Amino acid sequence: MIDYLDGRIEARRYQEGIFTLMQSRARFTEEEFRILQIAYGDADDFVADVRLEYTILEPELRHRIAESVEALIALEHDRVRVDRNPSSS
Repeated sequence: MIDYLDGRIEARRYQEGIFTLMQSRARFTEEEFRILQIAYGDADDFVADVRLEYTILEPELRHRIAESVEALIALEHDRVRVDRNPSSS
């Protein structure tokens, strides 16, 4: 998440990372899982090359990710890095 916000990875790479994270066997508290499920849904709503009424544009994706990161930081969650190697998060 932070890697995307900081511009180290592109939106497509972020999507791959969050999808992989949510399919992993990682353990989360209920609140962490709720926040990450929202982030997963936001990533799923982003489509770079097609604009439909239910898709979001990259500025909205960036804004939503920032909100999720803030919520996870408030919980002192240590997995806000969704990057090239999600298993090392």
